[in-house]
Amino acid sequence: GRRDAAPRDLLAMRLHLDNGTVLPTAAVRLRWRMLMRTPVLVGYMVLYRCLVPATTSWVQHDAGKELSTIIPALRRGYKYEFKVRPYTGGTQGLDSNSRYLWIPEEGHPCPAVPSAAPRHVTVVQAEMGNGTVVVSWEPPPPEAHNGIIRGYKVWGDGAGG
Repeated sequence: GRRDAAPRDLLAMRLHLDNGTVLPTAAVRLRWRMLMRTPVLVGYMVLYRCLVPATTSWVQHDAGKELSTIIPALRRGYKYEFKVRPYTGGTQGLDSNSRYLWIPEEGHPCPAVPSAAPRHVTVVQAEMGNGTVVVSWEPPPPEAHNGIIRGYKVWGDGAGG
C-alpha cells in the first residue's frame, strides 16, 4: 500500500519559492520551503527559463534534497523565471509559485555588444527635397543581443547627392 501512497502524497505537497538572490557571478541563489509536508522522501527540481528578449524553453536543475540551490552561468542583461517542483522516483509533484529575476549587466568588464548587425536596413531619400533620408531596420536576431539593446547610432559621411 505504501507504493500507491507515494504519488498521492507527492501531489499533496505544496512548495513556496521564497526568494532569489542574484550573485555577482551572474548566478542566482534560490530558497524554498514546504508549506505542506508529506511522509515521502523527495528531491527538488528547479525549472527556469529566459524571458527577455524571447521566451526560451524550460531548463531543469536537480537540487537534490536541499531546500536551496545555486543556478550558475546565467546571461547578463536577461530576465528569468524560476519555479521548483518536488519529485520522488519517476513521479513529479506540483510546481511552486514563480519568481522573476533580472541578471544585471553591471560587473562585466566591458559592456556587452550585439554579435550581429541589425537586419533589413533600408535607406530612403525623403520626398521633401531637403536632403532628408529615412533609415529603418530590425534588431539583430535574439541570440545575438548579448544583453538588452538600449539604442542605436546612425551616422552618415555627408557624401553623395
